[in-house]
Amino acid sequence: MSRSLATWNFYHSLAVLVKSTACLCLGGTALSAQQGGEAEKTRQYFSEPHLGTIVQIAFHSKDKEHSQKLAKQCFERIENLNRTFSDYLPDSEVSQLCAKPIKVAYKVSDDLFDVIAQAQEISASTGGAFDITLGRVSRKWREKKLPQEEASIRESHASYRDVVLNPRSKSVLLRQTLKIDLGGVAKGYIADQLMIILKKAGIKQAAVIIGGEMVFAEAPPGKAGWTVGIERPSRQLLGVLRLSNTALSTSGDSYQFFEKNGVRHAHLINPSSRKPKTDRRNVTILARSAMLADAWATALRVSSPEAALELAKEEKEIEAAFIPFGKPAAFTAGFPKLEKP
Repeated sequence: MSRSLATWNFYHSLAVLVKSTACLCLGGTALSAQQGGEAEKTRQYFSEPHLGTIVQIAFHSKDKEHSQKLAKQCFERIENLNRTFSDYLPDSEVSQLCAKPIKVAYKVSDDLFDVIAQAQEISASTGGAFDITLGRVSRKWREKKLPQEEASIRESHASYRDVVLNPRSKSVLLRQTLKIDLGGVAKGYIADQLMIILKKAGIKQAAVIIGGEMVFAEAPPGKAGWTVGIERPSRQLLGVLRLSNTALSTSGDSYQFFEKNGVRHAHLINPSSRKPKTDRRNVTILARSAMLADAWATALRVSSPEAALELAKEEKEIEAAFIPFGKPAAFTAGFPKLEKP
């Protein structure tokens, strides 16, 4: 998902992550500050660079020492999961899987199996609009190369159907040589895992932000929810949501793109054409987990606007907002009404 680090002064210079269409305000209200700020006394905030972005963790606890230990545990979990999912690391578990002989089933870790299984489920539900086998194409995008410039990309016709899972043995079989890119689902899974750590430790009011992925527990003390700003593709604020006990993910090209020959090429690859998307449109998804929101946001951003809206209306596990450049936004029926900025 697209992201960029920024700061938004919300009453008391609170830390904020701004991505392609959303920003999270962490902290108390003006009222709590005037009352002595009980929420200020319990708010714990930690951030570190991981996964090519800034990971932010905010929660409420009076025990600062315990909070620091929890944050350390979370960041260590990120490092471990990165060694599982990263296609940048040649010795990661997913890279090693792709380097093994094809047409043989290999047992993988529970983490890797669960993420691939979720990806495959959404691939099937969207007719392949979400596809983790585009690793070679996405790598060329990072090098600012287009598919027509690389014959090797055209020669690869792998799809999600070439990844075969066995739930009983937690094994994965690849039908042909391919590169798996979990960039559209792994960050959401990691965000969920951090929230699990916090909840197991008894934390009830928390938010985890990893680039474009956000997952929320209960609202902060005295608040209706965690305040999230939703952006237009032009980076202007469209409106505000107040969320709790849900996850949010946004897919867009406001921050991750390159221009070549006067055309804007997003980091989102269309599996059918194997080319970057060139239209400007943001898709925001609300779901029960960040992993689910992450993958659906990518799938619906890659799909045509008409197909994406129909898919979102049919899918009971998500709510969606579609925000095209210079045009009115469209929402599924259950998407919360945006408040004025």
